[in-house]
Amino acid sequence: MTTPPTNADNGKTSGTILKERGSNTPIPAAELLRADAGDVEARTITMDRSGAERVTAERVVMSKSGAKTIEARSARLDDSGAMTVRAEQAVLQSSSALAIMAAEARIVTSKVGLVSAGTATFEPGSKVLVFAGTADGDVRPAVNTIGAAAFGAALGFVLLVIGRVVRRGAR
Repeated sequence: MTTPPTNADNGKTSGTILKERGSNTPIPAAELLRADAGDVEARTITMDRSGAERVTAERVVMSKSGAKTIEARSARLDDSGAMTVRAEQAVLQSSSALAIMAAEARIVTSKVGLVSAGTATFEPGSKVLVFAGTADGDVRPAVNTIGAAAFGAALGFVLLVIGRVVRRGAR
């Protein structure tokens, strides 16, 4: 469904193609302004006060927007959020993400659950739960990779013991 939404700020029509309701087919889009979309795929995607399920592009720029999954060569999030970001270069400014997997990441006053990066730069005010990679700047993850592995092993052991106790009680 081609929908030419008007830009309330200047009355201009943007050349946006949105997902038709009830369809999960990726569609090309250049710009989303105050819109919700399902899967969006294009060379460059700019989102402003918008939301999307899956965003796939060479370059993604988001402002006050959200996405479930972002896959890009370059991703920049300003006052935005994402569940998963996979990119060669990822920059988060006052944003949040559950997981970032990138060759290079820059986190500025943002909150991230997991950062896995070849090189990561953390500015003051950034919060990271788990970090794996090489860091520049002051990063104090709540759990590092060794701590995460130890926690996983301990949790696995506890679940194994509980499972055996439950099975014995069922006999």
